[in-house]
Amino acid sequence: MDLLAHYVRIHLTGAAAGIELFGRGSDLDDEDARQVAADIREELREERTWLLAFADTIDAAEPVVAETVAKIGEKVGRLKPNGDLLHRTPLTDVIDLETMHDAVSGKVAGWEALLQLDDEQVDRADLERLLAQGHSQLDRLRTLHRSAARRAWDARTA
Repeated sequence: MDLLAHYVRIHLTGAAAGIELFGRGSDLDDEDARQVAADIREELREERTWLLAFADTIDAAEPVVAETVAKIGEKVGRLKPNGDLLHRTPLTDVIDLETMHDAVSGKVAGWEALLQLDDEQVDRADLERLLAQGHSQLDRLRTLHRSAARRAWDARTA
């Protein structure tokens, strides 16, 4: 088994699910959060394009079945506990933003792992740029998460 090809396929699968996840950012209550989720989703699409090109370079097949399953899994994951099965609650944004943060954290770990690869096929400058973009995404999500948590706890006492 080609470990690098397998690793890249795993991250392509995660990228497909992440794009789906950030697509539901349009449901966030906060307008700024909706915009950030849309911006990050576009960045994720561009990152996935880079990852597909890298997969092609190392002869790793696109994991079409796994990506489809991941997208379905992301939709099932929307059935998470937020205190109300039928409606959004103030806690929904908190949980959604935590999930987005976790997804981006995994992607950042992937860029960090690929930077450890000593291979001329790897464009280190591209990976450094992608890593920096991932850290920026995490920073933006942390800020939104803190605001969503404050709103949720304020609503709790209202």
